[in-house]
Amino acid sequence: MKRMFAGALVVAALGTLGCGGAKASGPGAEAGASAGTARQSVEDLRGGLRAADQAMSDAAQKSGSAQAFADFVADDAVLLVDGVYAQKGREAIRAWLAAHPLEAEGKVRWTPVRWDVSADGTLGYSLGNVSVESGGTSVRPTGRYITTWKRQPDGQWRVVVAVHNASKTAMTPPAGFTPSSTLPAPEPRAMAPAQVLEEAKAADRAFSAQSTSEGMGKAFTAYAAEDAVLPLGSTGIFGHDAVAKAYAPFTLDKIDLRWEPVLGDAAGSGDLAYTVGRAIATGKDEKGQPEVDHVKYLTVWRRQADGQWRYVADGGNSSPGPQGP
Repeated sequence: MKRMFAGALVVAALGTLGCGGAKASGPGAEAGASAGTARQSVEDLRGGLRAADQAMSDAAQKSGSAQAFADFVADDAVLLVDGVYAQKGREAIRAWLAAHPLEAEGKVRWTPVRWDVSADGTLGYSLGNVSVESGGTSVRPTGRYITTWKRQPDGQWRVVVAVHNASKTAMTPPAGFTPSSTLPAPEPRAMAPAQVLEEAKAADRAFSAQSTSEGMGKAFTAYAAEDAVLPLGSTGIFGHDAVAKAYAPFTLDKIDLRWEPVLGDAAGSGDLAYTVGRAIATGKDEKGQPEVDHVKYLTVWRRQADGQWRYVADGGNSSPGPQGP
């Protein structure tokens, strides 16, 4: 959420983008209304989300990031970028990307290392690497991203939240890593999405409470799913054990990190949700003086086989103040 810390607070290397499906004839339409969610397997739904992500990346290479986002995001989408409050709504996102294009030095593209969907196929997420191609030959990493997606009534996937941060290195999954979850699923449920979201928000608040009472290192370890992925560090953090190792140094005496969810959504199948919120980190600078940082974040939650909510992806970046996200 919240970011990676090393002494003073340091913005982690994440990225944005993702993809929706703007037109019924586009690649994202394979998971469309003609088939119907009930008749599609989870693998088919995952494939539709992956195709939509690719379609948005292709559009960005052809027309630029501002136009690609305008074509693929939901009307009320949220974009989290470093140093400013969240950009809210399609037109605000278009305007920000027009002024700060991701392809400033070439053609931008992104590739997910993980993508997954809810059991009912209404909600999904992806995360991965952003790169820029210059001169038709040179491709270099420029960022990392997390996106959450919502499947529209017409079957199209659209981005609802995206987090983007700069990075000079790409995430590199370890051997044996799978792009979608292979863990046992929880018992199926049919619930109102608002009720599911309240469960996820309660888990998020409890997550923060543990961070303030026991330290962020213990909290991030306790709430990580076995297959959690964080777009941090030189190659990314993959899996619960890697999270525990990476966050062990962040004890309560080093950093006080607390947060609250503000926005979010969930799947009616009761197994996938996301929260967007604001955080405050209090630590010490190099001279030992108190230092406060404000953060906005996106956390993707999956209900585990034991019924507990655990995060499967988490990232964020700095805000100019306590408002927001």
